[in-house]
Amino acid sequence: MRIVEQANLWTVAAPAKLNLFFEVHGKRPDGFHEITSLACLIDRYDTLTFEPTDNGVLDFDCLDGTDDVPTDDTNIVIRTLELLKRETGVKLGAAVRLTKGIPSRAGLGGGSSDAAASLVAANQAWQTGLSTDELCRLATMIGSDCPVFFQQGASISRGRGEIIEAIDLPCFHFVVVKSSEGLSTAAVYAECMKHHDGKVRQLESVLEPLKSNDLDEFGRRLFNRLEVPASILWSGFEATQRLFEQTDCLSVRMSGSGTAFFGLCRDAEHAQSVTEKLSRIAPNMLVFQARS
Repeated sequence: MRIVEQANLWTVAAPAKLNLFFEVHGKRPDGFHEITSLACLIDRYDTLTFEPTDNGVLDFDCLDGTDDVPTDDTNIVIRTLELLKRETGVKLGAAVRLTKGIPSRAGLGGGSSDAAASLVAANQAWQTGLSTDELCRLATMIGSDCPVFFQQGASISRGRGEIIEAIDLPCFHFVVVKSSEGLSTAAVYAECMKHHDGKVRQLESVLEPLKSNDLDEFGRRLFNRLEVPASILWSGFEATQRLFEQTDCLSVRMSGSGTAFFGLCRDAEHAQSVTEKLSRIAPNMLVFQARS
């Protein structure tokens, strides 16, 4: 996560993520789900600016005017900063401005990344002096996938998402497609165990082909347990997935709880070709090229 300070204004580039593997093991006694996830950060960003103030007020605005982002105290950034203030006793406020580059309700982690970015910015601007581990602990209290965004690249998440292990992966190239429709993460999880086939996929078998640089086999082994419940809740699931049938991507998967799909490509040139083709055949959808 990149942060730049200039003239008492902190700017953070908050990246999106793709879930290359996502397994749900079951529901925990605390109400969360036990998961194993392999996620990589990609070069698609929200931009968050943070200007500390002395009045104690948190003033938030989304500059691109999207209706998907609330600007009141239900916003994840405001809730995150309020938590940081309670935990540290900071009395300062801030003017926070967000410019969206990551589509909302996509399974790309935009809200969680924004929350992590606000912690990073506030920690410096308010001089709270928290370590990365302490920031991750607070982030977990906001959202189970927030700690992913404190990693530099790819990571494995376990537990409810709070147990993080960094992992070195090759640079991957993708094409991402997002329709205008969105899904509720809570609703997708609520349907998940009803339709679980009882077979738990193992991440180790997914990673095995990378030892021999077999990208084709790696692509065939990617998996997302949330695709079945998403397909039940979202009428546009199959139509979006079928768009990739007209391409030669190595794998096509939904990211997280949807509704974004990604195609794994061989290299940057392949990704560019697929992006151009999908942009032509799906002009009403957001289509973009990305790399990990």
